[in-house]
Amino acid sequence: MEEPYQNVTRDDTSTSFRLIIFILVANIIGTNIFIPHYFTLEFAWEIWTWSMIANIVFILTMTFALIIPLKLHSINGNTIQNGLLCGVLVYIGYMISWFFVCNLSDQFDMEYYSFVFHGYWGAFACMFTSMIMMNNSSKKHFTGKHRFSCPSCYSGLTVPKSYSGGIRCVRCMNILDVHTAGGVVVASLKGIE
Repeated sequence: MEEPYQNVTRDDTSTSFRLIIFILVANIIGTNIFIPHYFTLEFAWEIWTWSMIANIVFILTMTFALIIPLKLHSINGNTIQNGLLCGVLVYIGYMISWFFVCNLSDQFDMEYYSFVFHGYWGAFACMFTSMIMMNNSSKKHFTGKHRFSCPSCYSGLTVPKSYSGGIRCVRCMNILDVHTAGGVVVASLKGIE
């Protein structure tokens, strides 16, 4: 049997770095820059120290707010539509995390929940940040390589444009049969070694 192509790379090598930048943009801009008469950097820091559960919820919702649009972008390539989706998901994430801040901190109660409506600045900032990330990933990945998803675990993979044959998914370790025709990659599952 021919040895499968080993030089396959996953698309998410810089995902952790992207997420950290995205969450910092969401937190700092969403709570500070555009409304300084309400918020200061000290206030943003206090929000992060009032409720650990709210912080975890914020990190999870912001992670999904970036990952979902980026995954959709890798499938359909629509930067504007997925960027708008990102802004909506960020705003929903603000609402959920601020609910926990108001309910689980000694500093605020639900009377202050209206502060969440100032989070639209963070939603706008994250919408534009995600569009920049999507554009950068499109430029980086569509030169000289084909992108496709593993049919087993849906992990994003790349192969050289001229390659056809067997590859091994770096995530699930399945062997895939890859054929490229007319700029389209067709990947089928061969099995697990």
